[in-house]
Amino acid sequence: MASTVLLNKHNGVLTKNSEEDTKPKRLIYKTVEGKDRDIIHKLYNNPNALIDVHPGGILIPTGYKDMGECILDMEVHPDDTWVVSYPRTGSTWTQELVWLLGNNLNYEAASQIPQHIRAPLLEISAVMSNEEDILGYLNTYGNSVDIVGMLPSPRFIKSHLAWHLLPKQMETVKPKIIYVARNPKDMCVSYYHYCSLIHRMNGGYFEEFCDLFLRGRTPMGPFWDHVLRFWEKRHEPNILFLKYEDLKKDLQKEIKKVAKFMEKSLSEDEISKLEDYLSFGSMQKNPAVNLAPLMSNLRGEDYMGAKNRPNFIRKGKVGDWKNYMSPELTARFDKWTEDNIHGTDLSFD
Repeated sequence: MASTVLLNKHNGVLTKNSEEDTKPKRLIYKTVEGKDRDIIHKLYNNPNALIDVHPGGILIPTGYKDMGECILDMEVHPDDTWVVSYPRTGSTWTQELVWLLGNNLNYEAASQIPQHIRAPLLEISAVMSNEEDILGYLNTYGNSVDIVGMLPSPRFIKSHLAWHLLPKQMETVKPKIIYVARNPKDMCVSYYHYCSLIHRMNGGYFEEFCDLFLRGRTPMGPFWDHVLRFWEKRHEPNILFLKYEDLKKDLQKEIKKVAKFMEKSLSEDEISKLEDYLSFGSMQKNPAVNLAPLMSNLRGEDYMGAKNRPNFIRKGKVGDWKNYMSPELTARFDKWTEDNIHGTDLSFD
């Protein structure tokens, strides 16, 4: 079943769907049925791993129903800085840049305090609700929505939720929002590996996972609904739209862009040091961002990076999809992308 579309295109022009233009007053949760339920059962050994959230037809792990309305109603602060993205688009990388810029380049704190504590993912308690080991660890600090609510200002918050599922006050308070997007082919490959690693998804079903993704039925919902909603808002003064490929191509340039948006001044030496800290090699080795200590503690020292399992920060390459997708699947992705970005001026390398 097709999901509700947040944006409609008429004659190549984006127009708002009036039914989805404002935050919903309440959410409706439905059981996933039919073909999608069968595939989810095959992938996760649990036909009830995800729930169908409306409006939007967005699949999210079941714990979301305990916090969805709380997120909609939560207080937003004017001095918040949010990093929002679809999963596996470089949000951990971007959040580290944002947190450092907002905390006077405090590398000592950044290396000692895990990112999920100092700049938490708002809905992480829901995302991990099927992973008892990880959720048990996270809950020692409390529900992630409550944790964000107790953070001292200025707060640095990350989320993978679609625009209409974010707090209602985002529309009126207008905190700084940095949105990061990525070529969906690379993103989908990375998401597949992430689900295999963190959510212990059964391997060998890459094409089934891609089919779900193309139909908007992977966790966090339809990709283009997510991205285009923020692309439409990119000219608003409190929103900065970034692309993963641009960060890879010229990190110094993107550091300067984010610093300007956050009203932070940096010397050339500071930019060079920040670029080095944010390099792929440094990020992959940094235990504060790569989840290695947590996963080693919960699932054994050899869980990450061994037994054919990737690291949380996996490859960081542009174009890695070529190693995974058949010509037929590539053509399907390309047609799907062309259909969705036509008339939007959005493009990906």
